[in-house]
Amino acid sequence: MNRLSKEYKRTLAIAALILGVFLFLKTLVFFESGSEDSNIKSMYDALWYSLVTLSTVGYGDFYPVTPRGKIMAIVLVIGSLGVLSYIVGQISLLITSYMEKKKTGQFGTKLNNHFVIIGWDDFSKQVANQIVKAGHKIAIITNSKNDVDLIRESYPNDQIFVLFADYDNYEALAKTNIEQCSKVFINFDDDSKTLIHIINIQKRFSNLKFVVILNSQDLKDTFRSVGVTYIVSKNEIASKLVASYIFEPDAAFLTEDIMETSLEGDDHDIVQFKIMGQNPFIGRKYEEVFLEMKKTYNSVLLGISKSNQDYTVLKNPENNCLVEENDYLILMADGPAKKVISKDFNISDGRFD
Repeated sequence: MNRLSKEYKRTLAIAALILGVFLFLKTLVFFESGSEDSNIKSMYDALWYSLVTLSTVGYGDFYPVTPRGKIMAIVLVIGSLGVLSYIVGQISLLITSYMEKKKTGQFGTKLNNHFVIIGWDDFSKQVANQIVKAGHKIAIITNSKNDVDLIRESYPNDQIFVLFADYDNYEALAKTNIEQCSKVFINFDDDSKTLIHIINIQKRFSNLKFVVILNSQDLKDTFRSVGVTYIVSKNEIASKLVASYIFEPDAAFLTEDIMETSLEGDDHDIVQFKIMGQNPFIGRKYEEVFLEMKKTYNSVLLGISKSNQDYTVLKNPENNCLVEENDYLILMADGPAKKVISKDFNISDGRFD
């Protein structure tokens, strides 16, 4: 009702403005056409004079000569100041509104094969840091307007898209091009809220792959039942790492170190590369590939993710295990080695299918 009322008022205002302009021009022509010295004889003359005066150009080719015409000219000059102020104000408002909508992501993005993060806090920021560090792109949804500027200032504009929206506004997710994304990471403090959110998203968008982090590992089966493949339990990972530091601190240190994205020469992390059609390792045994990866790239092959419907990860498989097209090699490599492997394999690290 309020929307209809606003539209109705706007229509009335425009109609009143058009009628007012018409009456003004008609009256000006009426006053001026009675004088032989007048150069305003028609509606066209009056319109041209009004526009030139309103724009402050003032060519001087048309002007009123009658007393009543001059009075109307005075009204026009005074009124033009208000009209110009209004026009400038409206233009400024439109520009400000456009920039605000652009900054908050209301025009959407064309990112493709990217990652979507729903829910922004210090934890999701650490996740985003690793993803951006690895050279991948992210669409971030936050319900806090204060976060928008902070996010945009923290990351390169070509790698980040930020959308300010209510988390329950599921239609707004389309602006992140979510249907073309690789995976969706939902980061809420409440596991129940995360579960409900996934169910509602699945009603609107199909074939999405979700990554969730749970406070309670007891809910893993519940999340798997609704189609969530990648489930992380905060307490489970933290407890394993703490226990490892207690009785095998060096192994724990290495584990923590290789979990971080590597860029520099001395940094290592675990990565995976897909075996595409022209890869020279296709059809070769695991042992051969292991030795070749170490010799050529100084990287350690840890396992293979075999290409089937869900992919099966084989950790340190038998030496006669064959590498096939669409498999993933899982290996430990430093930053420079990753770049060389990516170039030779003609594909970036990671899994996006």
